[in-house]
Amino acid sequence: MERELLANDTHPDLLAVLEWYFCHPSGFLQGTGSRPFYCDPTHVGAFAIAPEELAAGDAMAIFRLFILLSMYQALRDVVIMRQQRGFSASSIRVVSDAEFVGRSIAGHPCSALLSAERFEEDCNVWKMGKSIDCNKCPGIPCHVKDGTVAFNRMGDMGKLPTSAWLRLWGQGGLKRILTEVCNEDPSPMERANILVKRFERVHRVGRKLATFIVSALSTPALAPGLTPWFPEIDGNALVVVDTNVARAVDVLRRQSGARTYNAQSQWVQDQAAGIDLRNFRADLPRYSPRLIQEALYTFCSKSNRVARKDGCADLTEPCSGCAPALCPFASGPGPSVSH
Repeated sequence: MERELLANDTHPDLLAVLEWYFCHPSGFLQGTGSRPFYCDPTHVGAFAIAPEELAAGDAMAIFRLFILLSMYQALRDVVIMRQQRGFSASSIRVVSDAEFVGRSIAGHPCSALLSAERFEEDCNVWKMGKSIDCNKCPGIPCHVKDGTVAFNRMGDMGKLPTSAWLRLWGQGGLKRILTEVCNEDPSPMERANILVKRFERVHRVGRKLATFIVSALSTPALAPGLTPWFPEIDGNALVVVDTNVARAVDVLRRQSGARTYNAQSQWVQDQAAGIDLRNFRADLPRYSPRLIQEALYTFCSKSNRVARKDGCADLTEPCSGCAPALCPFASGPGPSVSH
């Protein structure tokens, strides 16, 4: 492989991870001819989004994508996917049908539903064992409580769909927000950052999940033909820092530097500046911290690699070209985590 466009000081283990990701059969599963997991019923069951609706930028499809991806928190991906496959059609409707959520908000007498700020402050739905209720309207059925039942996790998880609708889909909808963001800054990459800040305001979403969602809709290499916001919004410079990526960055930095989202994200962006990804595949963009981060995540995620039936899971020694310090199957120190 030609190296003339790779920085001389790029960490060799990072280059090994990129070679594995883009050139190994178990690595880069996105790209032309593939479906992202959120469009595949074998992964997410009836949550799966119709590719043609996503390609068209349909607001209802994007709402479902928002909810689907927002569920990937605190548990391993394979566990979340198993839960999503177990959702009934009626439960999926309660949490991810934007029209249903909007009608439920409009038709309920609870004063907490009058605005996003009031909802997030006043709605106190709780879950204790099998009991789910709230102190605002005790004993009165509502879609927020139904959402908590459907998610079957912490009590306030049921607030997420309503918070998303009130903050992003109501009062003119997502189209208005996209127009505002595009008018606010001329740079497609900076627009992506602005959208992340808008999305992270949704209850229980935050920066990591907001970055995950925005980049899914604006990074073509991750889902060719299914990123309706690109090129007006360009997510290639975004970095999703989860546990795997954070630990990988710390290993590659030899445990130096601040262990903050900003510092770890900036490290990936700095590395990406010296790496021309077209050396690995001609159809890739030259610069994409998002793809480099995805390579680190995929390489270091033991449970996901096992689920993909990665042959490395059965090896007793590191394979040729491996990055042992990062490999979840190699013995010794490294960021091996089951996420």
